[in-house]
Amino acid sequence: MKKETKRISVLIPDGESHLLIYIINCFSLVKGVELYVMSNTKNNPMRFSRHIKTFLSHKNPEYNLQWIQTINTYTETHKIDVILPIFETGIQKIIELKNSLKSPEKLCPLPSLNSFNTAQNKGLLYLHLKNNNIASPESIIIPKGSYPDNLNLNFPLVAKPVKDYGGGMGVAILRHHKDIKHYYTKRSFSSDTIIQNYINGYDICANVLCKEGDLIAYSIQRGNSFTNGELSPQSGFTFVNNKELLHVIKRLLKSLNWSGVANIDCRYDKNDKQFKVIEINTRFWANTDASAVAGVNYPYLNCLLGINQIQYIPVTQLITYLNLKGLVHKLKTKPLFITNFKYILNNTPLKFAILDPLPMIYKYVSRTKNIILSKLKR
Repeated sequence: MKKETKRISVLIPDGESHLLIYIINCFSLVKGVELYVMSNTKNNPMRFSRHIKTFLSHKNPEYNLQWIQTINTYTETHKIDVILPIFETGIQKIIELKNSLKSPEKLCPLPSLNSFNTAQNKGLLYLHLKNNNIASPESIIIPKGSYPDNLNLNFPLVAKPVKDYGGGMGVAILRHHKDIKHYYTKRSFSSDTIIQNYINGYDICANVLCKEGDLIAYSIQRGNSFTNGELSPQSGFTFVNNKELLHVIKRLLKSLNWSGVANIDCRYDKNDKQFKVIEINTRFWANTDASAVAGVNYPYLNCLLGINQIQYIPVTQLITYLNLKGLVHKLKTKPLFITNFKYILNNTPLKFAILDPLPMIYKYVSRTKNIILSKLKR
């Protein structure tokens, strides 16, 4: 993998996102990139990162026209080459207000607003998959404030909001009618919900970078440990090859005419013996840096794609990886794993923290301080 290109300056306009640390970790693996980060959170620990050239604080609490004007100012002042939003809210607003950017040509590849909204909303995505004959679990969309009656689906079921919730929040397995009653009477959601047949199988994810429906780069990871059960984010995974899944993913991306990055959650159905699309994360994802360690550096490649400088097709190294939560769990259950120094340095994010320690130090000092102050106030 080629590590260098012409020096480029990159502006991340939504640096208050929790995903920023993964993106910075990715850029730390390449040379020739100057990072500028905008954030509306003054106490953002990442402002201490040695990999950020300039951390730009601003006071816009919302992603609106004023925020776009701030992007315009910083783009001009710092001679930015690429504007790289990283999270759903910022990406969506930039797509909506693209015409208000002074230099829209500097945006990294992004999908159309229609494709973005379809992919982000699990209900709209299900209808899109069904209309395009792409395999997915049988589902029923429940309008906001409604109660599901006469469901023509067999238990067990999976229920979740169609949008505005991530990281497994709001997701539940329903095994009996009493579970449905509890889910809809004890919780209140700001969106419609969707109920799907539970798939007897295993989770598998595809990370992609595209341009107008054409796949530029991809990596596939299969989870082997999870933060809080099988419906929660992966804490450990293995990068794999799978031509059958790749075929499904290519059809999906072409149907959406997708541009930019996405993280596609799928599940292999052992009964039907096929892969089914579950949902799409229309942004960078937690553990994006793991893909970079495996050879596919999505933030960097997205920038290169934006300035037409991609000169190679990266190949994923089929490694295993543990994020920090996965590493801590591993050490708790198998303390002697600490002796596997080479694996820990090469297959976990620990090396990023060692080489750029100030953000983590600040984060834990600040957290400890807040805990002490809260106890003193009691």
